Amino acid sequence: MSAAMVPCVTFVTGNANKLREVKAILEPGIRVQSRSLDVEEIQGSIEDVTMYKCRKAADLMNGPVLVEDTALCFNALGGLPGPYMSDDASTLCS
Repeated sequence: MSAAMVPCVTFVTGNANKLREVKAILEPGIRVQSRSLDVEEIQGSIEDVTMYKCRKAADLMNGPVLVEDTALCFNALGGLPGPYMSDDASTLCS
């Protein structure tokens, strides 16, 4: 397939490690370009947070996007912290 015919997806992330991981999974069948956008995080279920993030990013990009969101859930804590975990979660244990 020529490069012009390879589908392309915009992965919305500012995280180089996440980008590398998605490229390893999708390329060369799907070309991955990235864009870092600051999308507000809403409160809700993991699904609600991710769907909002995807819709908002698609609106900002004027087209389809791929997003990824991470959650850490402990049954003993009623599913917390869930989607409210941040990259700085290690500071909670200091």
